[in-house]
Amino acid sequence: MINCPRHYPFSKIYKSLFCVSLISSSSLSLADGVTSQNAKTPLKKNMEVIEVRGIRTSMAENLDVKRMSGSVVDAITAEDIGKFPDKNVADSLQRVPGVVIERDGGEGASVSIRGLSSELTFTQLNGNFIASSPGEPSRSFDYTLLPSAMIESVEVYKSPEARLDEGGVGGTVLMHSRKPLSMEANSGVFNVESTYADVTKEYEPQFTGLYSWKNDDDTFGVLMGYTYQERTNCTLTGSTDANVWRYTGGGQPADINGNAVDNNNGWDTINDASGKSYDGVWFPQVVRGSVLNEKREREGIQFSTQWRPTNNLELGFNYFGFTLGQDRTESVIDIPEWSLNPDFLTAVTLDQTGTIATGMQYNASVSGVENDMQFPWMRGSYVREESTSDTFDFNLTYEGDTFKARFVIGNTQSEGGPEESWEAAYKSSNAGENQAVIENAAQTAGWSIAQDNVSLNIDSNTFANLQSGLGGGRDAGSSNSSFVRSELEEDYYQADIDFYVDWGFLKTIRTGAKYRHANLHRETGNTFFLDSNFDIAAGEASEQGITQFDSYQWNGGMPLAEEVFINQTNIVGGFNINQMPSIDWDKYRNLVTNNYTPYIRIEDNFVYDIEEKISAFYIQGDFELSDIRGNLGVRVVHTKTLTSSTDLYTYQRDHTNDETGEPVTGDARFVDDYQLVTQKNTDTQILPSFNIAWDATDDLVIRGAIAKVMARPDYSDLGSQQRITFVSNEWADDRAAFNELAGFSGRGGNKNLKPFESVQADLSIEYYYAEGSALGLALFHKKVDNFVVPLVIDMQQEFAGKENIVESGVITVAPYSTVGNGTDAVSKGAEVFIQHAFAGGFGFYANYTYNKTNKADVSVNGEEFGQSPLIGSAKYQYNTSAYYEGEYFTLRASYNKRGETVLGLNSGLNVYQDPYEQVDVNAAINISDSLSLTASVINLTKSETVTRLGNDTDARLLSSSYSGRRYYAGINYSF
Repeated sequence: MINCPRHYPFSKIYKSLFCVSLISSSSLSLADGVTSQNAKTPLKKNMEVIEVRGIRTSMAENLDVKRMSGSVVDAITAEDIGKFPDKNVADSLQRVPGVVIERDGGEGASVSIRGLSSELTFTQLNGNFIASSPGEPSRSFDYTLLPSAMIESVEVYKSPEARLDEGGVGGTVLMHSRKPLSMEANSGVFNVESTYADVTKEYEPQFTGLYSWKNDDDTFGVLMGYTYQERTNCTLTGSTDANVWRYTGGGQPADINGNAVDNNNGWDTINDASGKSYDGVWFPQVVRGSVLNEKREREGIQFSTQWRPTNNLELGFNYFGFTLGQDRTESVIDIPEWSLNPDFLTAVTLDQTGTIATGMQYNASVSGVENDMQFPWMRGSYVREESTSDTFDFNLTYEGDTFKARFVIGNTQSEGGPEESWEAAYKSSNAGENQAVIENAAQTAGWSIAQDNVSLNIDSNTFANLQSGLGGGRDAGSSNSSFVRSELEEDYYQADIDFYVDWGFLKTIRTGAKYRHANLHRETGNTFFLDSNFDIAAGEASEQGITQFDSYQWNGGMPLAEEVFINQTNIVGGFNINQMPSIDWDKYRNLVTNNYTPYIRIEDNFVYDIEEKISAFYIQGDFELSDIRGNLGVRVVHTKTLTSSTDLYTYQRDHTNDETGEPVTGDARFVDDYQLVTQKNTDTQILPSFNIAWDATDDLVIRGAIAKVMARPDYSDLGSQQRITFVSNEWADDRAAFNELAGFSGRGGNKNLKPFESVQADLSIEYYYAEGSALGLALFHKKVDNFVVPLVIDMQQEFAGKENIVESGVITVAPYSTVGNGTDAVSKGAEVFIQHAFAGGFGFYANYTYNKTNKADVSVNGEEFGQSPLIGSAKYQYNTSAYYEGEYFTLRASYNKRGETVLGLNSGLNVYQDPYEQVDVNAAINISDSLSLTASVINLTKSETVTRLGNDTDARLLSSSYSGRRYYAGINYSF
């Protein structure tokens, strides 16, 4: 409950609506300055009291937050978050106009606003960044960390204010955790749930509990929360390798949609066994089916306390700790281009244009003798890892008669990475097994691509042959135990002061400063499994040290295929395959660890570090004049960035001994070189913002906003090491049957990336025609510079040379995977929403966003490489939900769809994700006022995610992925 304050300037708005809005203002207030400008007004006991309960009233409250705001803001509050069985805050946010969520294993993991990439959405908890670091560090917030029960309210800012931290080009999401003095004494919630998915066939538990206490004087309170979850996720994916397609004919294909196409070291032609040639044809480098299984165990702890020693002073402390343990296995069947020659290729299927291969068939004996086909290439990986995230802050708020001051000191840190990491690969043939006669477990293999599906077919006797010891050559060169770990830490210090000036139309002056110091360290390690008789001390003292060639896979210790292979079933989506031989990792690990000793080494020569020092200052004025309100301000941000990485150059010298046919080992096989690269960058941004709202009538609000915003590149894009691989002529000759080309290839980050910059404007009109009901239209325009684009390019660079291997000079690295900056991109569009509450408990809400983006130039280090729309942008998206809320049960059905989405630039063509749509159903049965049964079905439609190369045809399919339909059932008790 809350009492209404003694005055409010919007005289034309009814008192009852204003009281409801103040409830939300109270619940939304962070003591970090995100408060109503009249929050200083004391509460009176004789004022009207309103109690907010139920979905319909909560939706009305959300609308009133939107209505009373001086900026473009949407909100969801505790009742709305907790009433339906949302899995986390992202699931709750999908009801906000213009918001679409991206899921990971059925759970909302990231948030996209107005058709832009989720990476352009800036998310904070209690006004600050939360570090999360599962091996690969990121600036993005992982919504799967936070259950809905821990959150009191969420605000989505689509237009910025100077007082808000910079970082949200798409928008800013502010999550506010529950606080003990905002809750009843001895209140809380307990939720127990079980989940089941069609791709895992497992039932797994989830528990969330929260308890809050405060004293009778409402001056001291303590809140504790705990969440535990077990979850098995399975993702089935059919793909064409890492977005690599090649083009036959030697020359370049015609431009597509205005972009010149790079042929990625294309071939002169393809010939099949009948002598037929295929010229001017696109084909995938590898066609793949993969099954990714993840067993997750997640724990979360919240502890918050508040103390008000006087009416003016409040002290607070918040702690959030999260732990995520993962056991992850991946099983992969590859059909690569290795045997794309007349000795194996029996048929090629083309699309209607005759320019794109949509299927290929191979036979090991088509030449009249059984040749070494080597595929299907059967690979797998196992990773056991743990990541932790710990965040705490101390805050002090003092409110006088004419001002309010708040100070925050905090720290957030995370670390994560594998405790175990394995990769292993086997070939269909007996290659490398020192057998005189070539034998293939699979005599035939092939693939085909339909409009949105990948199908693989392998010899029906493959698995049986592997079990009997036929074929299954151990691929030591593709088997290892390397891993990546990272640590991310940020200290932050913030001071905000609001002055209540009441100078005519100017009511409040807000000013403040914030300093953040972040350090990221990412390192690579290796685990070598050494023979029990291996002299470790002598190996470490040797010139080359202990290397991978001392490990089990190079010394006959890799398990035989017949010892570890199983046939994986339950392929219910993503791709089709008639059988899938896969590694049983329990057997594999036991066979190795029972006979070999692990030796773990962190590689000092393969790390990257990023240090950021960010200073920000702002001043903002909040104004009111009759029916007009808003704010005007400016934020100045100065960033110092130091990046350093040890770039890796690998020279592959000789693969196979020409005389013995044995694999070459040691330095004669390959040599690694490391180069330390360090770079300092500084950047200063001046970010003005202006928001205005006009209550044109009692029911009509018109808004306008204009601002400049910024966002920093992701850590991995900025700091990731450069990895360049050189293939010698000798190596390429040994691998000629597998079409491995001599020359340079590689990948890496881009230390010269600039921060995103955007100048944006909003204009909207909102009509509130009944309590809990409204409709509105918003127009938006964003001009974005320096947006980040993933690229696959041919890159030229100066090269110092490698003695006795490569001469110095200009080299061409092709293909090279990296990121570049795009310039002069425009995102403009419209957003429409309607929310209506019918009599009798029924209601619905719907919103549609249209987003039009242009193609902008993309460059790396000043060199242009093509054009691309804004990465992550979608042409349209919409959400529709219908619900019924009664005394005994509640039901909601939601339909979400996102249009074609741009993902990157490859070979001069954009990568696109097909339109994606999904239906979810949620229900709750009320046993009593405190006890309810909940149930959900996520992805009722069994929707799959599909990506393609270019949007001029459907034939260049890149991937089709299915994560399953998931069911939830649980009990919720609140008190």
